Amino acid sequence: MEEKLSEFKVRSYGKADLALMYNPEMCVREALRTLMRWIVRNERLYRDLMELGYKKSCKILTPLEVAVITRYLGEP
Repeated sequence: MEEKLSEFKVRSYGKADLALMYNPEMCVREALRTLMRWIVRNERLYRDLMELGYKKSCKILTPLEVAVITRYLGEP
């Protein structure tokens, strides 16, 4: 049986890195804009992130923030 090499792990990620995982065909700027649009438009996702202390200006996402994002958006 073949082992899956690119299994997603919930851990800290740079916001740009996570954005590119969701949108690998985009440049960094567009991938970030798209991810942020998805987050802000999903009221429950955005509320849950804010309760964790998330700030739009952050560059690094904590494992808890990544877990919340993947709960709503699925794994990249």
